[in-house]
Amino acid sequence: MQIRDMKHASFPLWQEKDWIEKSEQSLKGKKVEQLINRTYEQIKLKPLYFKKEQHGSQFPGVPDYRRGIDSYIDQKQPWRIAQTIQASTAKELKDKIEAAIKGGQTAVSFSVQEDISYQSILEEFADRFPICVHAKKSQQSKLVSELCSIKEISDLQGFIATDPLAQLASDGYLREPVNAVYDELATNIQITSQKFPELKTILVDTSPYHNGGANAVQEIAISLASAVFHLEELSNRNIPIETILSKYIFHFSIGANFFMEIAKLRAARMLWGEIVKAYGGSKENQKMVISARTSTFTKTVYDPYVNLLRSSNEAFAAVIGGVQYLHVSPYNELEGNGAEFSERMARNTQLILKEEALICKTHDPSGGSWYIEELTDEIANKAWELFIQIDDSGGMLSSLVDGEIQSQLSKVLENRKNDSFTRQQSIIGTNIYANLQDQPLKLSVQQKVTPEDVAIKIPELKQSRLSEPYENLRRVSEKLEQKPVVGVICIGGVKQFKPQADFVAGFLAPGGIVTEKSEETDSWKQIQKYIDSSNYSTYCLCGAYGEFEEWGLSIVKEFQAIYPEKRLYLGGLPEHKDVWLQTGVRGFFHRKSNCYDSLLSLLTEMEETTHA
Repeated sequence: MQIRDMKHASFPLWQEKDWIEKSEQSLKGKKVEQLINRTYEQIKLKPLYFKKEQHGSQFPGVPDYRRGIDSYIDQKQPWRIAQTIQASTAKELKDKIEAAIKGGQTAVSFSVQEDISYQSILEEFADRFPICVHAKKSQQSKLVSELCSIKEISDLQGFIATDPLAQLASDGYLREPVNAVYDELATNIQITSQKFPELKTILVDTSPYHNGGANAVQEIAISLASAVFHLEELSNRNIPIETILSKYIFHFSIGANFFMEIAKLRAARMLWGEIVKAYGGSKENQKMVISARTSTFTKTVYDPYVNLLRSSNEAFAAVIGGVQYLHVSPYNELEGNGAEFSERMARNTQLILKEEALICKTHDPSGGSWYIEELTDEIANKAWELFIQIDDSGGMLSSLVDGEIQSQLSKVLENRKNDSFTRQQSIIGTNIYANLQDQPLKLSVQQKVTPEDVAIKIPELKQSRLSEPYENLRRVSEKLEQKPVVGVICIGGVKQFKPQADFVAGFLAPGGIVTEKSEETDSWKQIQKYIDSSNYSTYCLCGAYGEFEEWGLSIVKEFQAIYPEKRLYLGGLPEHKDVWLQTGVRGFFHRKSNCYDSLLSLLTEMEETTHA
């Protein structure tokens, strides 16, 4: 009888208010709204998401293409593993490509050198694997010419593509006038349309803007504005719209915000489909083909093996987001020269996602997640608004020349840096959990020189990494004549001082500053003995000040009287901080401190003391 009753039983339908009420019970009365966070895109991230009416496509391969460009009826096409290979000779490149293919690479991608002929490379591999090359203007013409001299290659796949606007943004100038640049691009499009109809030649590259600090909304809006500028310029050269549209390849750098990056790619496909539709493009040309790479902006010189985790997270997001080509940066890419081990690890990251995680077996794994679906819609709406603003301001080129794009990106970059300075944004191994025994990468620095004879010049769009300010602090500390050490005066028992002492050690480590703890002290005599024996220029007082504030202040007075040339800081933030400052404490190390400013000030003081 009970079993028969259970067959007809149903669970109650929970409403939104029920989930909120239940959540607030677990939060012990704290309101759910207090958990809302704002992103750099000015999107509110809510703790709870609920099903809403979906106006987009329910299936992959059909408009609005948020769910991908492959039809759900067909077997999902795996993305191409397109690790970019660097070599100084054609033979070295050929050997490296063959080794990479044996190791699982499925596309031929390489950096172009001006003094190398790639005809033998193209002849060897172009009929078997897609070719994936980000080319500058002259490089594209050179490669297209070499392709044309090779017989019996007609079904060439992939891209040899260039983006004049991205080149302008990255370098800050173009040597030739814009009209001449697009004239040459138009010629290459006409040649490849006849001989290599499947080869993409028009690149929309957002990496310079990503590395300039852009958020997801800005990246999409800039990509659309760049794509429209290309389209208008090329259509003015009497190339059919459908021919132009068939030649597009979009390139995105994939950052650290996992769900945001997935939604970014989905939203970009949606909006590009709408733009192509507005130009009368076919459904096939409405499908955005995406090349991606893991971010340079997120990578660090210190604790470099964490870069493996960062790249894995970013590659995972790229694949879930639905890319067609992917490059995973080696963990030591910042050194400029890839090593066999790090390149193999980067390639294997993709192989694990493909062969072991089996991500390519599922169409749009993130589809139906209420969080990602709503995030996709919000990004798309904001990106479209910004795209319209850029268009109303005269388009992408005009916005770069006026410096409007650079100004918008610099504001976001500043916010990102400030969050890293206050450690609201964690950079593992750099501004948090820094390892002072760590061996950093040998950073390869290329000096940017602007020639005098340029046709167009724009305000600089600085290419940067989030960790750079902290890395500069470490270099300052390493150059000091004396190793920077702060003596930690531990007051009371272990329970009183250890939490603060450990925090101070972690707080100072990102600046390359070592801490040395005293033994437990409960008298000024013990403290003085420790100071005399260690004789550092800087000390930090750690203990439970609420329990013995009066005694703590007396320690500060004694310290100032006997050691006026030394500096004393306080771990934590006491209730009456003004009293401590007036007594002689230099400052406080606490969770709300600006870590970067504190370390910079401290290192400056230590440097002055060293040279005094």
